[in-house]
Amino acid sequence: MGLRQHVTSATGGFTRIYYTQIYGIILGLIAMAICLAIDYRSLADKSHFIYLGVLVLLLYVLFFGAVRGGSRRWIGLGVFNLQPSEFAKATLALVLAKFFGESRRGAGALSREELAIGGALTVVPLLLIARQPDLGTAVTLIPVVFAVAYVAGMPMRIFGVLALVGLLAAPLAWKFALQDYQKERISTFLDPSADAKGAGYQQIQARITVGSGGLWGKGFT
Repeated sequence: MGLRQHVTSATGGFTRIYYTQIYGIILGLIAMAICLAIDYRSLADKSHFIYLGVLVLLLYVLFFGAVRGGSRRWIGLGVFNLQPSEFAKATLALVLAKFFGESRRGAGALSREELAIGGALTVVPLLLIARQPDLGTAVTLIPVVFAVAYVAGMPMRIFGVLALVGLLAAPLAWKFALQDYQKERISTFLDPSADAKGAGYQQIQARITVGSGGLWGKGFT
């Protein structure tokens, strides 16, 4: 009875949403088991092939991908849709780790040439993903390259320089690079009350739900 009550409250009953979540959990467990069974070092050794494969999929999406909500981000496979941009983050981390590891050979800080190549490896998938358009996923590649480069020995002064460049470029990006809907997302993220019944509605309701429901929740069932 308790399970049925929780299901009814969260999904409206044993609907399609409920079964979609169950399928997602099963696929996630299968993916986790596969990842645990594969030696990550073998993935790193083949990371350049994986990287090229992901680029091919991203190019395919730009021309032949399925369109949803005005964005072309998916490859329709009948049973489910494949989103190659989600694989780009892990693939980028692997290929950068392999490149920086081989080029350093136990040496000191990364050179400018190595950082430039690492940046080029990042820019290619970033631009392809941004063209879908999926700026949110594209931006997540930036912390990946910074994290791997830092572990590989990128000097802190480089972080400072890049941070300064980012701050100086932010006004130009806001004015010329971002679309209106992207500006709206940023504005409502910083201040959801600016559009409480529109773009900021979900964020405000999430805060209310967590704040009033607490650990065990309240309300219907």
